[in-house]
This record gives sequence, C-alpha cells and structure tokens, in this order.
Amino acid sequence: MSLLGAALALLYAAAFVAAYVDYLGKAGEWLADLPLLLLAIPFTFTLDVLTQGAFSLTGDETFKVLGAALFCCALAYGVGAAAEFLVRKLLGFVAPPRS
Repeated sequence: MSLLGAALALLYAAAFVAAYVDYLGKAGEWLADLPLLLLAIPFTFTLDVLTQGAFSLTGDETFKVLGAALFCCALAYGVGAAAEFLVRKLLGFVAPPRS
C-alpha cells in the first residue's frame, strides 16, 4: 500500500467529483464539460489510441466519465506508488528482505 499513491488517487477523484458537479450546474452551455475533459486526458488519449481515433467523451456520458475517473485514479495511484518506491529506494528506507 502506497500512501503517496493513495493520496494522489484521492485528490484525482476529488477533482473529478468537483468537475462533474461543476458540469452538472452548467450542462447545456458551451464548453460546460471542459474541466472534466481536461482531467480525463489520460483516459481519452489511451482509448483514442486503442480505437484508432474513434473515441469521444462528453460530460453527459456518465458511464464513460466513471470509467475515466477509475482509469485516471488508478494511473495516479501507480505513479504515486512508483515515485514513493523510488524515493524510498534512493534514500535507503526500503526494509531489507527477510531471511
């Protein structure tokens, strides 16, 4: 369990919730879902590559937004866990293997 990874994933989830609530308040307006789409760039880019450009995301597609939030939170957790591991390794805080 990575504390840094969990903290980053929690922050990303909170940002997604805030952006989605903001979108719901502005639904129907021009660029209402822009903050949500900017947060979902890693998800959108990944699926755009996998579907060879046939993927789109808007704020009114709730299940895609949930998928984007889960994907981005998992990515944030992985990046945080890797960064925490590297810092611990470089600073020598990793416990020696048990014999």
